[in-house]
Amino acid sequence: MLIENCIDNGEEGIIQSGDYMDRPRIHALMKKAVSYPVIVVCALCGYGKTHAVYSFLKQYDARVTWLRISENDNSTDFFWKNYSNQVSLRWPEIGFRLEEIGFPESNEAFLKYNAVRLEAGLLPGKHIRVFDDFHLLQNTEVLKFFERSLNKLPSNLTLILITRTMPEINLVGMMMRENVFTIQEDALRFTEEEIVKYFNQYKYPLTKEDTRKIFNDTQGCASVVNLIRRSLSQDQKYDKFIFEAVKKNIFRKIEVDISKTASEKLRRFLLRVSLIDNHASGLVKSLVPESCADDGLIREMERLNAYIRYDFITDTYMIQNLFHDYLKQTQEQVLTDNERKETYQAAGLWCEKNGYHTDALFYYEKSCDYDSITRNVASFNVQMPWEMALNALEILDRIPENVKSQNPIFPSMYLKLKINLGHFDEAQTLAQRYAQEYEARDDTPERNRALCAIYTFWGLLRMKMCTYTDVYDFDIYFKKISRYYNKNPFKLIGPYKELTAGAWVSKVGTSRQGAMDEYIAAVSRVSSSISHELAPYYEGLEDLLRGELYFYQRQFNDAEQYLKQSIASAREHDQYITQNLALTYLMHIQFSGGDYERASGSIKEMETLLNEKDYGVRYTMYDIACAFYHLALEKSDKVPQWLKGNFSPFTHSSFLENYANRIRARYHYQTHQYNALLDFIKNSLEYPMILFGRIELKVLQALTLYKLKKRLEAIAAFTEAYDLSEPNGIITSFTEFGKDMRTLTLAAHKDNTCTIPKKWLEDINRISSAYAKRKIKMKAEYTQTQTIRASLDKKLI
Repeated sequence: MLIENCIDNGEEGIIQSGDYMDRPRIHALMKKAVSYPVIVVCALCGYGKTHAVYSFLKQYDARVTWLRISENDNSTDFFWKNYSNQVSLRWPEIGFRLEEIGFPESNEAFLKYNAVRLEAGLLPGKHIRVFDDFHLLQNTEVLKFFERSLNKLPSNLTLILITRTMPEINLVGMMMRENVFTIQEDALRFTEEEIVKYFNQYKYPLTKEDTRKIFNDTQGCASVVNLIRRSLSQDQKYDKFIFEAVKKNIFRKIEVDISKTASEKLRRFLLRVSLIDNHASGLVKSLVPESCADDGLIREMERLNAYIRYDFITDTYMIQNLFHDYLKQTQEQVLTDNERKETYQAAGLWCEKNGYHTDALFYYEKSCDYDSITRNVASFNVQMPWEMALNALEILDRIPENVKSQNPIFPSMYLKLKINLGHFDEAQTLAQRYAQEYEARDDTPERNRALCAIYTFWGLLRMKMCTYTDVYDFDIYFKKISRYYNKNPFKLIGPYKELTAGAWVSKVGTSRQGAMDEYIAAVSRVSSSISHELAPYYEGLEDLLRGELYFYQRQFNDAEQYLKQSIASAREHDQYITQNLALTYLMHIQFSGGDYERASGSIKEMETLLNEKDYGVRYTMYDIACAFYHLALEKSDKVPQWLKGNFSPFTHSSFLENYANRIRARYHYQTHQYNALLDFIKNSLEYPMILFGRIELKVLQALTLYKLKKRLEAIAAFTEAYDLSEPNGIITSFTEFGKDMRTLTLAAHKDNTCTIPKKWLEDINRISSAYAKRKIKMKAEYTQTQTIRASLDKKLI
């Protein structure tokens, strides 16, 4: 095998005079890779690309030709001479024929070359051709030759391209056909185990602490690991100063390299890039000064490929860790405060436009643009992820006090985040304080807009607090919205559209008879008292609430009427969450009636809402609805993957996290993950909950305990569920569990200690039995539909 003399002591540092280590993990990866026609080993300088290939091929049974590319290979004549000479070392006759053909620029010459290559493909055994430092090839004719060659490789031949950047040839088609195997930095990094083995090779044992320190300092970069090993004497313990000394040497090398190759404009640009952590290509390019807008600066940066490479798969620039550290160190000495501020502002604008909301806040804070921070928080959905709300709140906390007092949007945005995080009592105190402060100010448009927003979130807060206060006075706060809005009308955004998101529409937590009606009456007062401009955002809510209550009371005809009215009103006024929730309840009713076709139609209607860009949680709500649909058909494998995992920490029942947990609870039950489900139920029941949610969890608890043959505990939980449901005549929470509920009601009926009325048990048993029979029919219809669809798809293919 002709590779013994193919590697010099160049950039890969770790291969010097036998100074290397075989790595079984990399060998296993390479063994898998050589079954592919093309392998691209792409990483920045110092990650051991060449050694990874070299050490594997030394042990692999194949005939290897290794060509190290140089700048000279950008001459077609030089490249061809170099290439044919290397082939001649293994196959003289083939090498001479390639030299005779010359570089195949014309179609005729390429056909001759291809004929020779196909003959070579008939030779016995595996053949591997390695092109090292492939990134040095810039000649379009040479690159075109590779592009044409790669698509017609003999089956016994693999090409390995070792490069700092992805080859400038079209590999997309081959990648889609899974004919390219790519190995990048993450795979090449030394693991902690490999660091220990490498140091042991030189009789230098490491403690676990030292190993972890070296790994964290070097990030597994092969050349840096090697330099640290060379810096240690046998009796010396690894410490941070050793790494700092190594860094200084590396920084000196970097300084020399970029002083030779980088212009002053590029050096200053790279310092600005190092201020940001997200190196998406769009963000990096947004930092290019207007004077360099022709992309010349980007092209110059990409030529610095020892330290920076573009990853087209992630559309991101990968920057070597120590080069990034070098730039950060140099920032302090070179960049002005104005350059920093401009960089952070540009980064914030790009992140805002591209949906990196938390990053946008971070960069706006760095540029002291506090108006943009509050404006962005205003655009966030109330149902934003918990971690996103926490990060935003921490940023708002850091805003200077004098700025907060002058920003009329700040109070409502702070309330919004506190509500999202479930800090209701604190939010209540703050809302009262903010309202008093702004009401004491002069009557200005800014003051009235601030009060309008404060009372909006105070009203939302009071709605959510109904779950544990049993007080239904939120209409008072919404009424004040109109008072201040009508003084100085403004464009409505965000919070006014988000009243109904969550697991249930009702926020009632008590089982007290009449509480549901009090809540609905308060919503009705909101709808009738709100000003004309704001009224559309409450359309369909009262009908949805009545439809929800009638659904749980199993008065399906009335429920369907109100739900359809809700959908019509909501559709007219672009209230997407209201539509989705109403359609979900209709789907449940249709399943209860055994109407598979209409239930499927409801899902299709929800799918059309995915086109509404103003509907911020459309994909989450749609996934949840689809999960309900498939669980009703006992097709748990069809549930979206993210809803099959662990439960989210408990939040208020009206939040989307809890809506997702409803699905996870049903999924866990259907897939027999009983212990995890019981733990979740036990934890959740310790918090104030919406009544419908508490009943549903108690029912699931009873059914799960019965499955685990804990009959007495099951009947006790079942009795608690009944006691919660009886004052308001809630039935559907029980009957949707079909045959399992039929079994449990029979057991409870026979148990003399059970206090649930026999008549109620008999009614639930009968309804559940009917539901179970209809489910069998619907499952058969689903299977038939899927079979027909698969058959049609096969014909189309």
